[in-house]
Amino acid sequence: MGLPPRSLKVLYLFPLLAFILLCLRWFTPQLSNLVQKNTEPRLAYATLLLPDTSSNPSRNTDIYFLSTRILNYQLLHDKRTRTTRAIPFLVLVTSDIPPWKCDHLKREGATIVRVEKLNVDWIKPGHERWRNVMIKLRLFELLSYDRILFLDADTFLFKSLDGVFADPAAQTQETLQQASIEPDEGPLPESYVFGTTSEVTTASHPYPPVPMGYFNAGFFIMSPSLKLFRYYLSLFNNTDRFDTRYPEQNLLNYAHREDRNMPWRRLNYTWNINLPLLRDVEMGVASVHAKLWTKGNELQPIQQELQDTWRVKREEMEVWTGFGSGRM
Repeated sequence: MGLPPRSLKVLYLFPLLAFILLCLRWFTPQLSNLVQKNTEPRLAYATLLLPDTSSNPSRNTDIYFLSTRILNYQLLHDKRTRTTRAIPFLVLVTSDIPPWKCDHLKREGATIVRVEKLNVDWIKPGHERWRNVMIKLRLFELLSYDRILFLDADTFLFKSLDGVFADPAAQTQETLQQASIEPDEGPLPESYVFGTTSEVTTASHPYPPVPMGYFNAGFFIMSPSLKLFRYYLSLFNNTDRFDTRYPEQNLLNYAHREDRNMPWRRLNYTWNINLPLLRDVEMGVASVHAKLWTKGNELQPIQQELQDTWRVKREEMEVWTGFGSGRM
């Protein structure tokens, strides 16, 4: 006597149920990983590559292009300093950067971001090379990223910078209501991210450096925001509010004054220092902002040991890439 039809249906369902359970067992962790990836912050490093302003530009004269390549190597490839979180390195370029430079950087792993210049005819920069540094503000239009660490092209790493994104100053801040807003300036965003380190004005500084109420715009972390970008642009119409000798630096210092509604936040001093000394490196600073390929000058000398470190890293980078940009 055979099994009743109802029992047969149950037996037929067992393999199907087993298959469904196996699928769920496999799919659940995959779904969890997918959700986790989608909720992780989208981070980036970035710099700005400006045109070669030397008297006779050639493939062998652009020291900032070479410095950008070294920075790219350190951020993405050098085992001593590279990202362990697959954080991309963005290089902002305008239409006057030769295509071969963009192609070269892409081959070495950088992400090229083409941007338009801003109207800066009204500024009076301390050096002509600084005329277009306002392009840094284009970072605030890159809405595909949650936070970006900007580094000037003459930044040199001694440690990985991935940890800077966890610094308290790198987190979202609520815009304050502690000061009135000038009627001829644009509205402020409800929240923002702007963290950086205090300026250092002399090579004879102590370490840790003495905190100042002014920062250098060669190293800062921010969060893209069109509302904040438009606020910055509104300041272009109020040129008496800040000194344009250091164009973007003084605009940002004005916008993020510590006694106003969007005060800048202080990153830990160990992340970066301007006008570095070998002692700063020995005491653990992660990166330095200086033209280490030069001797500096009488007021701001570059110690020979730091110059040598830069040259060694350059040679290491060119061995790694298998091709250089020519000796300089």
